Amino acid sequence: MGNAEARGLIECDDSILFVIDVQPGFLRKLESERREAVVDSIRFVVEVARRVGVPTIVTTEDTGRNGPIVTAVRDVLEPQTPALDKQVFGLAGQPDLAAHAGAQPRRTAILVGLETDVCVLHSAVGLAERGFRSVIVADATAAAGQEHEWGLRRASALGIELIRTKGLYYEWARSLRGCARIEAGGPLRPPIGIAL
Repeated sequence: MGNAEARGLIECDDSILFVIDVQPGFLRKLESERREAVVDSIRFVVEVARRVGVPTIVTTEDTGRNGPIVTAVRDVLEPQTPALDKQVFGLAGQPDLAAHAGAQPRRTAILVGLETDVCVLHSAVGLAERGFRSVIVADATAAAGQEHEWGLRRASALGIELIRTKGLYYEWARSLRGCARIEAGGPLRPPIGIAL
């Protein structure tokens, strides 16, 4: 499966962040507490990525039905970041999205968004098959009911790495100096339920 095997800590300079379908139509399926927590974790990962220079690719699926990227996430993206239209569940299976992902030299794909067991899983596997190291941020992804846990189990069985938001933050920062550099951009609010 391409380059999906673990290769040590995640390197900030090799990372690219994929924000998948963080739209009201998918979020409505979640319990309200879970919805708030996952959006806040995604918001945090996107904000940290921006501060450390990790490029971000954003997708949406069927915006007419599911709506645009939620405001809490949109507000922390680089202003010119487009939301790319995804017509397939796994973004690597769509030629324009696969080309967009492959057009840059970074090869560690960090995935957040919805839904864990479908679009996030399919995208992670497809990117791994194209030579990326795919890593799903478990607490920055979601699906209704038990489907989230089943999606993570399936991803792990297929060789996809899992990490949590706090772990990703510290792997990107790597040191006290790295944390200070991230926090130099202004106060950084940790996600709900996480103490840094």
